[in-house]
Amino acid sequence: MAAYLIGNYNVTDLDGYREYQQNSAPILDGGGKLLVLDKESEKKEGDAGHMTVVIEYPTKDAALAAYESESYQSIVGLRHNATDNGRLVVVDGFG
Repeated sequence: MAAYLIGNYNVTDLDGYREYQQNSAPILDGGGKLLVLDKESEKKEGDAGHMTVVIEYPTKDAALAAYESESYQSIVGLRHNATDNGRLVVVDGFG
């Protein structure tokens, strides 16, 4: 069953976020496919950020492995330093 990594946050340092993006390919390891990269997300409920990212993986295990990999963990701090109000979840698809 497909799974999704969903991130939502505010970009506070555009140059730092661009550096993260240039080095973030390891998050797609294991069959990840970028589905959504919306820098103008519309907040409707809760304390949502303006940037939303959705990546599809073949399985939840593949998504977790990509996120937890040494290669991704070595650069995830770039995103943390360039954003605030962040949240990231890994969820199973439906069906």
